[in-house]
Amino acid sequence: MSVFSTDQEFKSREEMMEWVQNTARDVGYVIVTKRSRTKPNGYSKVILMCERGGVYRSVKGTSKATGTKKINCPFELIGAYTKMNDCWKLVHIRDEHNHPPAQHMEGHAYVERLSRNEFQLVADLTKKHVAPRDILGIIKEQNGDNVSTLKTVYNARNKIRKINHKGKSPMQVVMSRLQENGYTYYTSINSISNELESLFFAHQTSLDLLRAFPHVMLMDATYKTNKYNIPFLEIIGVTSTSKTFSIAFAFMHKETKDIYVWVLHCLKSILDNCMQPRVIVTDREFALMNACQQIFPDATQLLCRFHISQSIFRNCKSHFKSKHKWESFTSMWSSLIESSTLTSFKENYKELQSMLTKYPGIFLIIIVVIVVLLAFSS
Repeated sequence: MSVFSTDQEFKSREEMMEWVQNTARDVGYVIVTKRSRTKPNGYSKVILMCERGGVYRSVKGTSKATGTKKINCPFELIGAYTKMNDCWKLVHIRDEHNHPPAQHMEGHAYVERLSRNEFQLVADLTKKHVAPRDILGIIKEQNGDNVSTLKTVYNARNKIRKINHKGKSPMQVVMSRLQENGYTYYTSINSISNELESLFFAHQTSLDLLRAFPHVMLMDATYKTNKYNIPFLEIIGVTSTSKTFSIAFAFMHKETKDIYVWVLHCLKSILDNCMQPRVIVTDREFALMNACQQIFPDATQLLCRFHISQSIFRNCKSHFKSKHKWESFTSMWSSLIESSTLTSFKENYKELQSMLTKYPGIFLIIIVVIVVLLAFSS
């Protein structure tokens, strides 16, 4: 006798489908809807088949490599609504498969679907900024039979995002979010194509912090942080306890002096006279350095110590033949750049100088860097 043979009456089509899916999963098969019908007199029925039923129809004119699970499996169930009893019943069963049952349900897209309650759980946890991997863990903890993957959660989040956007384009969503959350923002529009090229934005909380700690700014552009592959400039401030905080951000379509000048002009326009920076730290980006000199001419410009150290290590490591000497050098260099007073700086410098007497090439590189660090110490 078929495992689907039952006299059970279901209150709704959804209840019947859930029973069929659970029964099929227990025996290693996946059942999907083939088609459904609703007649004018209100009589309804649904035809179910194995996910491997039907015949694959190739798409003409495509070069994409395709595959299929369809092998014309003959399995078929028919569920019908009976008006007399106001219920759904399975009225036809053809429990025949032309393939063995699956040993595991992972990898079956239909089975990996989230239930209505699980989908709502993803929406609720996403609002609370729970990471996708943690959302998946919570779902599996609540339902031991769930075989969803991390991709399932990401797909659900994308669907939720589209629902929340209510048909708005990504740029419309960004602009509305900036307005709703009280950001100060400026845009640069291409005069010919009327496309957005650059976007600068800063939150009022950041400006309040900057008003208290306006002296030092760090600026650096990062890459590959968005699907448009455009540079993203971060402007950071430093508190009196050496903690950092975000000041402003900017998406730029190119890294040229003119674009940097536009960004820094936007920044300067939201600063009070008492909030002008005294020190600006950048990496060795000449377009940004020249723009800083033009917009903030009274600020001292310094190079980032991290980038200096990376350059030192990259150019000096090949000169050291033993691991011990290389580690001694990096330790002495770290002590030098972390010197808290000019006296300790001079002592650490002499110690490093004595070590590098046998490495004149490295010492020449260090001398150039010391000039920069002395400017920072003064």
